[in-house]
Amino acid sequence: MMLDPNREKYERDDVVAHYAAQSKLQEPEAFLFDRHLTQGMAILDMGVGGGRTTPCLSKVAGTYVGADYAQGMVDACKARFPGLSFVQCDAADMSQFADASFDAVVFSFNGIDVLPGDAARHACLSETARVLKPGGIFILSSHNARMVLNWPDSRGAGLVRALWRTARAAGMMTGTLRRRLISGAFRRGHGYETDPLHGGMTHYISTAQVIEAQLRDAGFELIEDRPCKVTLARAAIFSPWIYYAARRRG
Repeated sequence: MMLDPNREKYERDDVVAHYAAQSKLQEPEAFLFDRHLTQGMAILDMGVGGGRTTPCLSKVAGTYVGADYAQGMVDACKARFPGLSFVQCDAADMSQFADASFDAVVFSFNGIDVLPGDAARHACLSETARVLKPGGIFILSSHNARMVLNWPDSRGAGLVRALWRTARAAGMMTGTLRRRLISGAFRRGHGYETDPLHGGMTHYISTAQVIEAQLRDAGFELIEDRPCKVTLARAAIFSPWIYYAARRRG
């Protein structure tokens, strides 16, 4: 079966190496992990990539499983963390996991947004609810359709570097707004756009209102959302993506 274009890119050696070199949590991840994950949980780290979240989550978990649909990512994680469990798994089909087998599922760094189309996205949310125990926690992030300003992080930079970062951010924001206006996603608050990342990725983008509705339809209650902290500015209009914590109802 032919891989979808996003998945093909995640299997490339250079992309695998890029994610395997990452180890730092983003501020909203650390905040939500600390707030909603407790010691001894059974945790599924979906879309684990190169294992960026593995050290933190495996330290908390009583049982930890890292999963990714790209075999290259799974192999990289097994090499980095030989004592932990990693499996190849499509987020839209978690049939290898039993019902109610996890206390928490984490799908960080907008992993849900690269799934190929609405059907796969809805299946992912449904499958996540199925493998979670009642009251289980789901932490995810999604690209923000209403970001209108790419605020540069100039902390610690001198005048010249700060000006360069501001100019670069303005150029990037021009491209982002153009893509979102052309696709209509900015106006609707959700939709798909092509991001130049890794040579061109198709990403789903949304708003907090859209995500809350999708979670509710899948059997979740949204607990809180938190803009990605890329600078001192925390407003959603400055945030390329937003993190969410939800609880499985029932």
